[in-house]
Amino acid sequence: MIYIHRIGGYNAVLGEVRSDIKAALKAATGKVFRRTDRYIQLSMLGAHEVAENIDADTALFMFSGEGNLSVFNRLRDQQYIDHQPPRPVDFINSLSNTAGFYVAQYLNLKGKNLFLSHHGFPAQMALILAENDLKLKKQKQILLGGVDELLEPVAYTKKFLGVCDDTVLGEGSNWLILRAEERGALASIETLPEELTREAVLDFMATLDPEIQVAFGMRTDPKDITAFTQQSRCMRFDYESSCGYYETVPFYVLSRFVEREKGQLVFIDCFEERYRVMTLYILTPGAI
Repeated sequence: MIYIHRIGGYNAVLGEVRSDIKAALKAATGKVFRRTDRYIQLSMLGAHEVAENIDADTALFMFSGEGNLSVFNRLRDQQYIDHQPPRPVDFINSLSNTAGFYVAQYLNLKGKNLFLSHHGFPAQMALILAENDLKLKKQKQILLGGVDELLEPVAYTKKFLGVCDDTVLGEGSNWLILRAEERGALASIETLPEELTREAVLDFMATLDPEIQVAFGMRTDPKDITAFTQQSRCMRFDYESSCGYYETVPFYVLSRFVEREKGQLVFIDCFEERYRVMTLYILTPGAI
């Protein structure tokens, strides 16, 4: 278990239209950031919302479902369509950790900086990694953010994400400041390190107190959600009506619950019939 001390970020329900992130970043910071692409700007926009007066020694961990895919699309077009060498800026930005560099530079962070990409459970893997570093006292504080950008055309994006044609897509940049210490925290977060089977989730749901709220990842089969909820009297936490699907959306769910609710949330995510569980407990209701 580790503790959330600050939350913030940017989330959009987009459907077929992408927001002007460059303009939003300029409005938020009053600055124009050269040599950055939209993914980097999205990363900086979310981190800006959480990192005011942050300690310079804070570690920066970023994660994503797919990383900065838009820059690879541009590199492909430059080489195979335009028959030109890669643009130097795009070549540099093809390293996904470049986004972490720009975020750290903007926030004047001098600590550890890493980027994790995971197609199945990016949020859960990043939280486990952060918890290990905090518990081993390798880091005192971690700024942990999940960033996914919506690619166009949207139909193509839905295909490689493996979601249904009627799924509403979104994008987001959601960030948490994490510490091992409870004092002054907004909430605690615990990520079960093991993957669960469907049968194990059914058994787990039967043990939950009715006061606990539950939420499910957007890739979870509706039939499974029905079966799970029939095992308990827990109330569903609705986040789906306020965001579209993207792979790091669990961090939006955590932030929204901390911001609006009290008590405890169990979030159950699914990928290829495998399940992972995160448990969030509010410590300071109404502190935001």
